[in-house]
Order: sequence, then structure tokens, then C-alpha cells
Amino acid sequence: LYILICLIATGCCREDCADTYIIRGTVENANNGDPCVGFEIELEEMVMEGGVLNGFYETVATTTTDASGFYYIEFPRKQSLSYRIGVLEDGWFPVFDEIEPNLFTPDVPIDYNIITTPKADLDISVFNAPPSNEIDKMIVRLLKTFDEHSTCDAEWRVFIGADVDTTWSCILPGNVWMPYMSIDQTDPENEITTIDSVYCTSFGQATINVVY
Repeated sequence: LYILICLIATGCCREDCADTYIIRGTVENANNGDPCVGFEIELEEMVMEGGVLNGFYETVATTTTDASGFYYIEFPRKQSLSYRIGVLEDGWFPVFDEIEPNLFTPDVPIDYNIITTPKADLDISVFNAPPSNEIDKMIVRLLKTFDEHSTCDAEWRVFIGADVDTTWSCILPGNVWMPYMSIDQTDPENEITTIDSVYCTSFGQATINVVY
């Protein structure tokens, strides 16, 4: 009877049966491998409540990386459907990684290293300088995208007319070159193509100025 009750209540009756899971690892800068010090790490879980999947993640535990970028989280053992570990830090792209529950063994740490990417801001300005004309035409595009770590696209933007003075912005990984192309199509028989690039520093503001 004792064994049956114990199995129902805890899942095992060994004296050394652990009631905790452990996850640990380091957080590093994607650009240079430097440790990310003082970053807040959040572990979340998705569970069944009353036999119903609640459909959202709830915080299990939080911690902060130490001087070597190391983190350590110990948390109660549950029958969770999924875990998610996240890093949200100003100036960095957010990280949300899902972790399968079957990777955890009670009282046995799993090592999970996290790579984070710093952001850079980019402004692209297009200005038709005097003397200008209503038939003036300029097309501009960026020449590189960065998968999920960017809001920059490589679509052509078309500007026609005399009163062109516009700016748009995007975010991309820091410490990279962003190439771009502009083509002055005012005279279709004598188009002027310019290809250049700008260096976008982590946590900095870069600007592309297209003046025609």
C-alpha cells in the first residue's frame, strides 16, 4: 500500500528521488564570443491545468549571468509539456529557445549555451536636391538581409518627382557592413548607378544618404 501511494504521489519511492531539474550554461556575444555579463535569463513552462492546455508560457524561474556569462537555474520538477528559455536585454535581439522536457533528468544538470546578437540602427535618407524636376526618378535598395536578426529588407523603393525628402529606418545585427544600391533613372538612356556600403556599429546609429 505504501509503495502504491508513493508512486501516485511522487512518481518514485527511492530516498534519492530528486524533485528538481537543473539547467546551466553561458551567454555569449555572437560577434566575438565575449561573455554577456549581468543578462537576465528567464525560464518558462507550458503545463496542463485541469486536463486542459493553457496555451501560454508561465515563468518558472529567473536568474542573472555572472562575470563569466554563466547562469544556473534550479527549479521544481513538474509534468510540463514544454520549456522555453529567454534572454531580453536592451540593445540586443531577443532570444526565445524551446527546450524539450525529455532532455531533463531529475537532479542532473543539462548544459545549454545561448548566443545573443547585438543590435544596430540604420536610417536610409533619400533627398532630391535643387535644382529638381517633376520627372526626376531614383530607385534605392539595400543589398543584404540577415534572416531573423533584422527588420531591414532588400525591396526596391521608387521615388519620383521634385519634392523627395524621405527617411526610413530598420534594425540589423551590429558590427556589419550594409551594402546598398541607388540608380538615378531620370534619363532612361543614361542611368547613373551607385553601389556603396556603410558600417553599422553595435548599439550605434548608421545613416545612408542618397542625394541626387
